[in-house]
Amino acid sequence: MKKKTKIAFLDRDGVLNNKNINGGYIGVIENFKWIKGAKKAIKFLKNNGYKVIIVTNQSGVARGYFTIKDVYKVHRHLKNQLKMIDTFVDQIYFCPYHIDGVVKKYKKKSNLRKPNNGMFKLVEKKLNIDKENSFMVGDQKTDLEFASKSRIRGFLFNKENLYSFVKKIIKQA
Repeated sequence: MKKKTKIAFLDRDGVLNNKNINGGYIGVIENFKWIKGAKKAIKFLKNNGYKVIIVTNQSGVARGYFTIKDVYKVHRHLKNQLKMIDTFVDQIYFCPYHIDGVVKKYKKKSNLRKPNNGMFKLVEKKLNIDKENSFMVGDQKTDLEFASKSRIRGFLFNKENLYSFVKKIIKQA
């Protein structure tokens, strides 16, 4: 049997970066501002044996606010910033779709969009997830619903310091 993997699922906007910029639609590197303790939290999770996976709705693509290439640029920036402190995220999953989109290609309903757990299911295909010790940190009710549907613990982040927040979660485990 495959070894079980502990995973910290993290939302991006509002958890890793401050989403009080541009109405929360972060499509350019200049608008990506790390939340206090976010990089340290990722490093802490990695040092404690967790895979760190970002799961994020990016309906700004469907709404025409920015392109898929812009999302990849922001994610490359995020990864490079983490590399500078000797850590990394294992994977980034995102949903560019939205039923109210204006970009035809992305205007649709998708099970990838949280609160659905399509992104969790993609991870589950690759890894034997240790659901008991895995968790989701998000800043919205939809993130908690994602966790609930995935049968993992969900935590609503208070936007203070992600490192302190995550440390408390790990202590509970």
